[in-house]
Amino acid sequence: MSETTQGFIRARSPENRELRRQSILDAAEQLLDTAQVADITLRDIGRQAGIATSNVLRYFENREAVFLELLNREYGAWLDALPAELAPADDDSTGAAAPVRGFADAYAASLTARPVLCELASVLASVLERTVSVETVRAYKRQALANNDRLAGIIHARMPDLDRAAAKELASATIMLIAGLWPLAHPGPTVVAAVEDPALLAAHVDFPARYSRMIELLTASLRGPAAR
Repeated sequence: MSETTQGFIRARSPENRELRRQSILDAAEQLLDTAQVADITLRDIGRQAGIATSNVLRYFENREAVFLELLNREYGAWLDALPAELAPADDDSTGAAAPVRGFADAYAASLTARPVLCELASVLASVLERTVSVETVRAYKRQALANNDRLAGIIHARMPDLDRAAAKELASATIMLIAGLWPLAHPGPTVVAAVEDPALLAAHVDFPARYSRMIELLTASLRGPAAR
């Protein structure tokens, strides 16, 4: 018989436990539609999922562990969609830089369309990995390395004049660039108010435009000499 605690039915089978874990991740994702990681508590996640905080802790060690697993889920979903979202190599653009620019614009647009992924990636090192167990970090890192290899393969298929080592280096820069740019492009209310000053227009950060430019520069620098 299932154990019930304050209306909560504990999932017994591995399948049901996984369904419960996914429902908690769904709740965290829904909260990130309107809030940043810093503003969301474990209690908020439990309330959104319809369960008590203590029952969330049956499946995740803390709030950060929830978001860390959600990051891996979001990253995997992005990789599933990315090949179809990258601009084709034989587009109608002209000039030596056009293929790189088309690739960079499509890459940036694909990430911009996934704010939950970008929000989580932006706090990966500073928040999410700080208060979880060694084993949780190891599990995340293993999946992250597999994701990076998969992303490198997608990049190499789209930009074949990037060899696999270069494609892997570019893939590795993905989260680092998000971590640097996303918070600057989505500042708090004090910064938003401050940069309304016309003299500070240059302080506005357009995430897709700046990210695209950085990917373009990195890609161009990593291409083989014959492609430059």
